[in-house]
Amino acid sequence: YQELLANNPPTPYTYHYRSLISRAEQAKAKGELEEALNLAKQAEEQASLALVAWRQELERVKEKLVKAKSELEGLFPINHYLISRFWELYSRYRSKKYQGLEKELDKLLSEIEQEKKASVFPERKMTVVAPEEYIKRWGNVRVYQEITPEGKLRGVIERVPPGMQVKVLKIRLFSPNLIFCYVEVPLSGKQGWMLEKYLSYEVGEYSDEGY
Repeated sequence: YQELLANNPPTPYTYHYRSLISRAEQAKAKGELEEALNLAKQAEEQASLALVAWRQELERVKEKLVKAKSELEGLFPINHYLISRFWELYSRYRSKKYQGLEKELDKLLSEIEQEKKASVFPERKMTVVAPEEYIKRWGNVRVYQEITPEGKLRGVIERVPPGMQVKVLKIRLFSPNLIFCYVEVPLSGKQGWMLEKYLSYEVGEYSDEGY
């Protein structure tokens, strides 16, 4: 029962155990030890059944979180509202705030599916953008070989000027504040990772080069 409680189940999952163990304690207080033992065994059985059922429900929730993340990483254009909804639900899962979570995930998955059908972008292209301060300090925007487990970009493979369009092959949701885009540079054909904040849907001055 304590193991069940550690996973923060809703009240219906603990009702039968609590009812039976209460009756067992009452029987024990009256000296009806055989009855108390029988009721305690029934309570233990109910706790075990509830634990199995609750774990199955939590596994479904986990699978839906994984699916939502995968679907969002394939969605184009990038939908920041749906992404923020995902991280909100993921945070609730990590905090064991499960009340209504599966229903909210079903709603999110439905909204993602609707967004996929409503997309009018014929091509997965975005324009490289960067503030003037960045260009002065670092030069053209860098494309990297990999993302480290800590969420850092490593290994510069290409530098792309602001205004050039790149093809977005996929995205990766690393954290609520970090979205990475795996892009293909048209002139060189090189593929690598960029921070999403350096990409825009506006058409740049180099948009038709290399195609």
